[in-house]
Amino acid sequence: MSHLSSTTDVGAVFDSFGTDALGAVFPNAPAPHDAIPDADIRAAKLVVSDYLRDLGVTDTDFIAAESKRIVNDALDQLATDPKANGKRLRKLAIRLTVKKLAKWVHAIEVENDANDQRIPADVIGAHLPELLSQHPEGILSETLPASFVANAKSKRKPVIPQPKPKEMTKQKLPLLPRWGNHLAEMFGLKEIEKRSYSQSPSVNDVQDCSFFGCFNVTRGLLAFLTILTTGTAAAVYWETVANTGVFQYPLVALFVLLFFWIAFSFWTATMGLASILFSKKQKESLSPEDPAYLAGLPRSAILMPIYNEDTASVMANLKAVAQSLKSIGAAEKFDLFILSDTTNPDIWLEEERAWAKLVIDLPDDCHVFYRHRPKNTSRKAGNISDFCRRWGEHYPYMTVLDADSVMSGETLVEMVRRMELDPKIGILQVPPTPVNRQSFFARTQQFAAQVYGRVFLEGFALWSESDGNYWGHNAIIRIQPFMEHCDLPVLPGSGPLGGEILSHDFVEAALMRRAGWKICLAHDLQGSYEECPTTMLDYAQRDQRWCQGNMQHMGLLLADGFHPASRLHLSMGVMSYLASPLWLVFLTLSLIAAFVSGGEEGTAILGAMAGGLFAATMGMLLLPKAYGLIAMYLRPQPKDSPEVRRKAWLSVLLETGIAILIAPIMMLLHSQFVVATLRGKKVKWNAQQRDDTGVTLGDAIMMHWAHTLLGLVVTLGLFATAPAFLFWLAPVLIGLVFSVPLSMVLGSLDIGRKLRASQLLVIGEEVDQPEVLVAQKKALAENLRAKRPSSNVDPFQLVLEDPAYLVLHLGILRTADREIPIFRDQLMEIQAMVKKDGLQSLPPQVRFQVQNNRYAMEQLHIQVRSQRVPKSALAYR
Repeated sequence: MSHLSSTTDVGAVFDSFGTDALGAVFPNAPAPHDAIPDADIRAAKLVVSDYLRDLGVTDTDFIAAESKRIVNDALDQLATDPKANGKRLRKLAIRLTVKKLAKWVHAIEVENDANDQRIPADVIGAHLPELLSQHPEGILSETLPASFVANAKSKRKPVIPQPKPKEMTKQKLPLLPRWGNHLAEMFGLKEIEKRSYSQSPSVNDVQDCSFFGCFNVTRGLLAFLTILTTGTAAAVYWETVANTGVFQYPLVALFVLLFFWIAFSFWTATMGLASILFSKKQKESLSPEDPAYLAGLPRSAILMPIYNEDTASVMANLKAVAQSLKSIGAAEKFDLFILSDTTNPDIWLEEERAWAKLVIDLPDDCHVFYRHRPKNTSRKAGNISDFCRRWGEHYPYMTVLDADSVMSGETLVEMVRRMELDPKIGILQVPPTPVNRQSFFARTQQFAAQVYGRVFLEGFALWSESDGNYWGHNAIIRIQPFMEHCDLPVLPGSGPLGGEILSHDFVEAALMRRAGWKICLAHDLQGSYEECPTTMLDYAQRDQRWCQGNMQHMGLLLADGFHPASRLHLSMGVMSYLASPLWLVFLTLSLIAAFVSGGEEGTAILGAMAGGLFAATMGMLLLPKAYGLIAMYLRPQPKDSPEVRRKAWLSVLLETGIAILIAPIMMLLHSQFVVATLRGKKVKWNAQQRDDTGVTLGDAIMMHWAHTLLGLVVTLGLFATAPAFLFWLAPVLIGLVFSVPLSMVLGSLDIGRKLRASQLLVIGEEVDQPEVLVAQKKALAENLRAKRPSSNVDPFQLVLEDPAYLVLHLGILRTADREIPIFRDQLMEIQAMVKKDGLQSLPPQVRFQVQNNRYAMEQLHIQVRSQRVPKSALAYR
């Protein structure tokens, strides 16, 4: 069975439209011109006229003459067809019109190089109606005037740059260090590997990855303080639970593990505050007005991988970034890439149309490319790897954005400058600031990230130095070492803990560091933004996806060759989720031990010790919040305006109260996610919910009914048996019992706006908005206004009805040089379904397949247009 694939150019495809495809040819049959009623002939002329108007032709005399000529040609070709009728006449007339259009487009869009090899053609896009209105007779001509072709080519927009293929180096990642492999081989637990020592490691590959080799004064002080604090607390706790018998050992073990991370975070924040208050080091940066601002900077790539995202928001973010670069004269130093892995066929079509509009709206020196993959192999990591293989050789650096990321031009230029100044940096991460959200829940996140995040980031940068981490976006990467060292392997075993690595960023940073490249945090740079979830439900759904990826890192903690700091980063990612079920087990064991041990002996001293330990633990959890407030008042940043600082202390109290209430809810949710992951349940990595949405009562009950029930049962049980424990567990139980109304209140936009009006939970970007965020909001508003009139229009139907939209889609497909094949029988079944039940009858997977095949799209276009009742020009204009 043969399949249909249009791997040649558009003109060649349409040359395959033979007229005898409409029916058998009978040379002896009479010429049935008179068999077709005049009404059907007039209807055919009207269909062709409507098609020409939709193409942008405005000359009514030309439309009338050309439609008459095309219909007459169709009548001549149907002369020997005994089945000729009005429907066949309309279909053939449209087919002839489309064939003329294809040759016209082919003459403008398709080019070959000196070796007669096809080059990635630019596309006319939305300029098609304008060009046809200027030179409608071009449809009739076999050749177009050179001046017109030159003018038309000047309006083309490149879809992708010329590929420069180069493969990435697939990495080997033994899950045990060398000594572990030797032991496994010695005891017969693993086959002996054949090692080759013919190649000596390069200079960059040689580094001291020993535990003690990576220590310095800062790390030694942090380790000493963390261990001292944990040891002291553990000793006190050992005495506190001395009467619990066999429960003493597991309780102390869990306490040490959990308290260690509290102490580590506390001392990191403490060192961060000290650095902010007493350090006077500031990195020098050039002003955009400086003549040497852009001197010597190479052209770099900015990547935005997307997956079924809101098109209006994505294009607004990119437009703001491009305009920010243009405003400082740096547009020619960057190429922007939209790397689409979208599987929703309607969103895919919206992306193409929005991209075509974006490249027309932006100045010519702002280059925005669009590439869509038919299969999202290896998810985001595979998306970026595909870019590196195709175009990585064109650029020394790539800045990776998320779909909700926005970065200012000054920040992007400074990132490239720092990479140029230090050729050993492999990845430079810029911390993103959460912005733009209005709900109560989102405001708490935005405020916490801006006020508390500063001291943690300062402390993190202080001890991590060049052994930092990569967070997957808002970071610049040196492409060559990334291609040589960061092509991720597939983990042994099946999912969820085996198979493809999901949370790729931490692992890519570890691989880059293993190869000797620096991983740095540019914590001093501003102008890096993202958006956060607006409700607890959205937050939990995002964490559920991240949980599976982070839990995979448990198998990489002992991977061969990783730097100790990289192992620490991986363990921190694991503990960010594993800590929740450990806390749950710890609290449960504590209650059981208290009930089992009973007795009154030593309760006074043990109670006092327990109270002191509880106060110390809460202090270490809450003091970093006060650190952030101290840093804001004593060493304010430029964005810390008086309006932000005026009620910052009250905002800290409000955020702290909310954080205490939601902590037990997140503990249970994370515990549920960890258990589900360990049981082998896979999570689909769908697009995130990025809009401001509230929480309905039904959604809140569905999400929190178990939390509420558990809180009520434990509260009533303790009240009946051990009411003294209610005081100690009150912070946990209150949040659980009231989880349903709490979730609804936190998801409220109205409350969030009232807090803003009261100057509570306000961040600097709301008081004095950066230009790039102003441009982003303006672009988003424009996109939403443009989208609203056609919000109920099916994009698939629109692309099959609108010739200009179809030409755009086919041109983008041609530049991609790939298709999903469709067999002839399958295409005939699809056409029959459309004829019988309309385009809406095609399921999404069939639409996606059709949209990936130019021949199938062309055939359905002819079918739809021949059946279409003529009407006014389409909204696509």
